[in-house]
Amino acid sequence: MKQVYKRFFCNGIFCAFVIYANFPEQSKAFQVLEHTVHLEQADTKQNLDQLTKAATAGNAVAQYHLALRYQQGQGVLQDQNTAIEWFEKAAKNGNAKSQLALGIFYGGGIGVERDYIQARKFLEQAAAQSEPEANFYLGLIYFKGLRVPRLYIRAKKYFELSAQKGNSDAQYFLGRMYYSGQGIPQDYHKAIEWFEKSAKQGNKHANAMLGIAYDNGHGVKKDYKKSFYYYQQAAKQNVPEAQLAVGVSYLTGHGTKKNKQEAKVWLLKSCRQNNNSACEIISSMN
Repeated sequence: MKQVYKRFFCNGIFCAFVIYANFPEQSKAFQVLEHTVHLEQADTKQNLDQLTKAATAGNAVAQYHLALRYQQGQGVLQDQNTAIEWFEKAAKNGNAKSQLALGIFYGGGIGVERDYIQARKFLEQAAAQSEPEANFYLGLIYFKGLRVPRLYIRAKKYFELSAQKGNSDAQYFLGRMYYSGQGIPQDYHKAIEWFEKSAKQGNKHANAMLGIAYDNGHGVKKDYKKSFYYYQQAAKQNVPEAQLAVGVSYLTGHGTKKNKQEAKVWLLKSCRQNNNSACEIISSMN
């Protein structure tokens, strides 16, 4: 049985966690991180007729809120096409939140055909007005090379601007760049600083990376109990690789007491998310 589990360790690292360097996939770059999209709720206090009148007269704020109404179906029949029209009018009139929304929509193919060039245009407009999430998505575009050359230095610049404003995903990506030395000198200590800031806001990927860091003593003193703690936090947030790590930890006593029943619970969760390694271990247990 031990031979089966050894395959999932590399000098103390869960090999399965090498996946941290591969997500989000380019085709899912915006959808994977869609939880960062915080379009505010439409203002239903304002009379719809008055709002429409103001929007038609060219009021950018009214146009933005009317777009939200149509996008969310608040007081009107939900209509993404009409929402996009009003977002575009508001964006043309300088509304930063509409520019951000359109950047996200074009980047993710949400209600419009995916167009990274259009996404970058709107995001740059929003970033010029200090929208922190716009900076994050611009960083992601350059980090992944989405219809632009892959420029890690430029990605780092945008991630830093967003991270300093508290965006947890930007903090995670900045930590990831320092951890792996992607386009910048590797610096485990700076990576840990950013992962910790991100994890404090509940970022599941940052939790997973802290698990890896404590597992290997990268930027921190090696501590298998802390490693298990962070793997467990990420596992509870439904990260399949973390669920695998927790399951294997319970099987082997890596940072926690052995518990075959708990191991199977977490391995099953991971397997149900199509993690083949977890499925293989479960098969070997039967």
